[in-house]
Amino acid sequence: MNKKLSGVVAVILCVSMLFAGCGKEENITVSTENDKNVTESGALPIVKEKITLEIGLKSNPKVEDFDTNAFTLFLEEKTGIDLEFFTFASTGANEKLNVMLGSNTELPEVLMGFSLKDSVFLDYADQGIFVPLNDYIEKYGYWTKKMFEASLTEDLERYMISADGNYYWMPSYTEQRGNEYGGKAWINKKWLDKLGLEVPKTTEDLREVLKAFKTKDPNGNGKADEIGFTGSKDGWNEAAWKFLTNSFVYHNYADMVTVDDNHKVSYTYVDPEFKEALKYLNSLVEEGLFDVQSFTQDKNIFRALAASEDVVLGVFATGSPDVMHSENMERLKEYVALPPLEGPKGVAYAYKNTSAPKCMGVITKYCENPLAAFRLMDFMLSEEATLFSRYGVKGTDWTEAKETDICLFGDIGVKPRINQILEYGAKQNSHWYQINPEFRSSPIAEGMTWDGDELNGEYYKANALKEYMGKEPKNIFVKALYTPEESEEYNELYNTIHNYATENVAMFVTGRRDVDKEWDTFQKELDNMGLERFIELTQSGYDRFRGAKE
Repeated sequence: MNKKLSGVVAVILCVSMLFAGCGKEENITVSTENDKNVTESGALPIVKEKITLEIGLKSNPKVEDFDTNAFTLFLEEKTGIDLEFFTFASTGANEKLNVMLGSNTELPEVLMGFSLKDSVFLDYADQGIFVPLNDYIEKYGYWTKKMFEASLTEDLERYMISADGNYYWMPSYTEQRGNEYGGKAWINKKWLDKLGLEVPKTTEDLREVLKAFKTKDPNGNGKADEIGFTGSKDGWNEAAWKFLTNSFVYHNYADMVTVDDNHKVSYTYVDPEFKEALKYLNSLVEEGLFDVQSFTQDKNIFRALAASEDVVLGVFATGSPDVMHSENMERLKEYVALPPLEGPKGVAYAYKNTSAPKCMGVITKYCENPLAAFRLMDFMLSEEATLFSRYGVKGTDWTEAKETDICLFGDIGVKPRINQILEYGAKQNSHWYQINPEFRSSPIAEGMTWDGDELNGEYYKANALKEYMGKEPKNIFVKALYTPEESEEYNELYNTIHNYATENVAMFVTGRRDVDKEWDTFQKELDNMGLERFIELTQSGYDRFRGAKE
């Protein structure tokens, strides 16, 4: 990196009261009035006279050469900006960046592909390491504003604001509802048909089905080797107990936090209905219907069970059944999605992880042309650039779908749009593997055509979506914004409480602790760990997030 400190952008400081509970924050706004070389908002090329911009990104063995990459050449032609690259080794890239930040080492002008947390921006706000984008978005965010308007996520801009009121990063944002509803379970339809049973609709229906699976030898090998309901401890949404908890009280898989109609935050594990969920799960264990190994086995052992010579899995939880059966995809056809089951009080929630933008591009204080850098990342959010960054060269790597094509997500009303030719994951020189800002709107992200293969994993998962969509509560916890001081305290409390609660869930479900006798003790233990303060911090951060745009 040869950029000189003379290229550091001038900033002006303005103080404003933005958020309840934040106090006065120094809101750094970048002056953008004097860059006469940059064209007006939304115009191409971005600069009148060619400039060079250095981008720091992680190397990728599947990208042949960033300098000659088709996406690089496309961007250079469209914008008038020559791109140079500072590549971090893919292994240890985050650690190297942290060292550079901590030692005040000069950084590339722009960083892409680093999903930095809000706390990082706040930690270095006083040093001005990262350029705030508030003015840029307001005055020059042509495609950024179009993304805000078109997004399926309400008030998308809230997700990009930090606790000090600044925008520090440009997003990668994908609207694919198949990823939002990853908390799925799958039941062996072949066994159901053989035993003359229907897909269960309630928790008690499931009990009867699991009894039949365990006692009537549906795999026909003469062995009592059938497993009722199972999962793993570390696979994507493979915690079987969490799926069943949602028949009693909503379980946010990641945060264990619920939000009521008045946006009041509470902790799932103190809800009386969670106690009932534990009792139900324990009753399944006592009857040999719920696999206790699902608390301890990793995803590799879980996949080995799926690949066993004789089919042994009756019901299992996962967001990716195709990955589960990658060794024998024909088995995929034996399973169908298990919808959320209705519990004793009529609860049947689906877990939803709301699509949210993630940090994918930042401008550092070493950038000599910050407005041009912002305009480049803003252009990357356009449909034209996004299609290139995900699918590659039009006409070679992908084509527009025909009206007669079938869309992978057709069951939820999406029209076919993209006929993908270049296999995603193969070594290529067409795009950067999505390490740049982009906006994959629903028509793009869900508009892939189906190749007619019933064993296409994406098609299989897409067909299951209708069983889960819209079955989440009206209000769900999506994000909280914490000050640096709050963040440190929150993380310490979260790790302590979450780890302890999860350990005790396994103990209650497996019978090592008695739910009825020790529930009150469990609640006191959580209180002693600082649960009240944890909820207070979570509520404060959640309120700040909700008020971020107001």
